[in-house]
Amino acid sequence: MQWSACREGRITMGEHAELAVLLRAAYAHLPEFFGGVRTWSYVRPEARVMGRDGEGPAAHAGVLRRFLQVDGTDQLTAVVGLVAVRPGLQRQGVGLALLDRVRAFLGELAVPFGILMCAEHHVAFYERGGWRRLSPRRSVYSPDDTTEPRPFVDEITRTTLVLPVTEKDWPDGEIHWNGATV
Repeated sequence: MQWSACREGRITMGEHAELAVLLRAAYAHLPEFFGGVRTWSYVRPEARVMGRDGEGPAAHAGVLRRFLQVDGTDQLTAVVGLVAVRPGLQRQGVGLALLDRVRAFLGELAVPFGILMCAEHHVAFYERGGWRRLSPRRSVYSPDDTTEPRPFVDEITRTTLVLPVTEKDWPDGEIHWNGATV
């Protein structure tokens, strides 16, 4: 597996087409995303961490630095999303290797934390990769930054996870994302 981190503006249309195939396979339950050469869902990432093998893209994660507000105080984070491993490679350690590469890339960005929201059945995977689940808390976020403006979602989230990078302890309090997740 060859690993790389690439800024969004350096990804070619051919690479987007290849990544779209991976994301369609990994997110088959979300057919409205990743049509054609589209490689993002709710908001376009700033950078991507990718693993390639002889068949092409094998693993992927999107990263976007953003200031979230935690109890009214700005908190720099790297929002991580679009985490995907080619279905034939799942449960073989590729996903954990991807999370290691994401951690290293976030270290290069010198952000205090990575943050993501996921489905309950994915929490254990992220925890094995060093992410920590936050206690349930109020979160306010946009359902989608790529189409028409929509009302923000205001709910108690139970599957928000953080990855300490340059700091140890995530601050307590409600989270205002000021946009969508990746």
